[in-house]
Amino acid sequence: MCVLILALEIYQIVILISIGALVGISISFIGQTGLGIVLPIILLFTGDVFLAIAINLLNDLITSTTVSIGYLRKREFKIRSDIFIIIIIGIVTTFFGVYILMTTPLGSIYGWFIPIFIMCLGIVFLKRGFPTYESVKTMAQNIARKTVKKGRNEEERAEINKKFTEQLVSGSDSIKGFISRGSRMYYILAIGFGLFIGINSGLFGASSGLVFVLALVIIYGYPLKKGVGTALILSIIISLCTFSFYQIFGLTIEGHLFFNFELSFYLAIGSIISGSIASTYVQKLSAKTMGRAVGLVIFVLGGLSLTFYFIT
Repeated sequence: MCVLILALEIYQIVILISIGALVGISISFIGQTGLGIVLPIILLFTGDVFLAIAINLLNDLITSTTVSIGYLRKREFKIRSDIFIIIIIGIVTTFFGVYILMTTPLGSIYGWFIPIFIMCLGIVFLKRGFPTYESVKTMAQNIARKTVKKGRNEEERAEINKKFTEQLVSGSDSIKGFISRGSRMYYILAIGFGLFIGINSGLFGASSGLVFVLALVIIYGYPLKKGVGTALILSIIISLCTFSFYQIFGLTIEGHLFFNFELSFYLAIGSIISGSIASTYVQKLSAKTMGRAVGLVIFVLGGLSLTFYFIT
């Protein structure tokens, strides 16, 4: 094992379950990772950044599986063969990302870089709250306008926006994107999203759920709800692969696994309970209020992690 078996105090168990609960809520909002919440608390408890990344990946995997059940029941997902272009590129990039992190000086700076990154993430949540269906729709529209060939006059642009809005709210199983399959732009975007997902997962330990949503909506023309449900399934695949790479390289390069049952168990309890509840009632929650609360927690945890890194 990476660390000695921890004899957790009651307050530490309560903290882990509470942090896990926040992850369940976080992932329920458009499938974003629990990275900013889990990683700093594990860093505080263990001081091992690789262990923290691996535990976050495992918890994202468990939580995404829990949250996806609600989407699966409603059949809000659709797996198509062409989306595996992104998955394959993402997995390959993740493999090299984990290898580089463990075999170069890059890994040694993560003890202070990750907490700073997490504090910046907390500031973003404090300002904007969680992404919602509406904010992701706006984000996807803005990106799509830059990648889809637009008409030159106002009427043609308005028609494209209308079709895009109809696509996002559609409940049909017939999915047709604005970008032609096999076109140059199609492959550029697929490769770009795949590389971004791989770097995001391999170097930061994120499940990339929100990135998957954007890719499915923009490249493949998925309706938003079906895109979120499908993205959760893809997040499960990328989290499982990345977690496995950390264990494989941990064993072959570092000589031990990056895993701790006790820490993972109590995080999972909170994530499973809150994830199963939040995925059902997520639209009734205030994304801005919840996001700001979690943003404050992320910022404080990141600051504490950074402080204790330099003290120790």
